[in-house]
Amino acid sequence: MSGETDVPLLRLLTAIETGGMVFFFTTALAAGVMQVVMRYVFNTGFVWSDVVFVRATVFAALFGASRAVRDGLHVRVDLFVDWLAPGARRLVELVNIAINLAFLGLLLWAAYLYVEFMVMTGTRDLDTGVPEWLFFLIVPVFLSGMIIRYAALVPATLRSPSGDPWKPNGGPAPPTPSAH
Repeated sequence: MSGETDVPLLRLLTAIETGGMVFFFTTALAAGVMQVVMRYVFNTGFVWSDVVFVRATVFAALFGASRAVRDGLHVRVDLFVDWLAPGARRLVELVNIAINLAFLGLLLWAAYLYVEFMVMTGTRDLDTGVPEWLFFLIVPVFLSGMIIRYAALVPATLRSPSGDPWKPNGGPAPPTPSAH
């Protein structure tokens, strides 16, 4: 999406996404390698390492999903949208963004209520002893990032001559991972 460097909030979000992905993937890698070494070299291990590995991997993927919206790599069906005239494409993209924003807003509200419930109950993770709400706090943070990313697509879609916020000049689609 062009124009991101002009918006401080989007630059900050990019830094948070990048930092979150690096931190959580590194944490998952360290926990996984440590557990393998402890298990197979020293015939012991840590009870909490599996929890840390799984949660850190999921958290990194959540930050990556927000980043995928920025780069136009989030899952979306655009086969027929690409065939539309710019005005119709713009309308379809804006409806798509509105649906995504409504859905993410609903999820954010539910996530907030769930974190509030977890704080109220005071439950703790059995393996780590950490309050559960701290783990679930990542969900409203992630959803807020997604909402900001989708909201930023509105002006990009309106400005785009092609009606597509990721292909403003109607050029080729963003690069996708190869299937090789």
